Amino acid sequence: MIAAIHALVGAGLGRLCHTRTQAALLGGASHIAADMLPHRDLDIPREAALLGAALTVIAAARGVDSREFAGALGAVAPDIENLIGRLRGLPDEALLLPCHNRRHGRETKGFAGQLAFASMGLAILLLPAER
Repeated sequence: MIAAIHALVGAGLGRLCHTRTQAALLGGASHIAADMLPHRDLDIPREAALLGAALTVIAAARGVDSREFAGALGAVAPDIENLIGRLRGLPDEALLLPCHNRRHGRETKGFAGQLAFASMGLAILLLPAER
């Protein structure tokens, strides 16, 4: 799953939590579920640019001290393992997280499923703020 989509989903889920800690934990759990879906990953420069844009949108919409931002960070944190593995040229089997080494979703050529998933997270994120 593209890291920016993990961030948007984590932000949407974070909005539904009561604390930033809950948001970060739920974001991390969402990473596992999302990685099991069929998806396509991008090269590191594109992943980084899209993730930076997503985190900027989330920070601008809700702030860096928000549950939404905590959910986004929790959701992308597991991909640090992927980044290290890719930079070191490790095979997927060498990674530790089950969603990265054994239960990773099959590769697909399109982005439709990921865009739908991201849209749900973005829609929740952009709901009007509570009063």
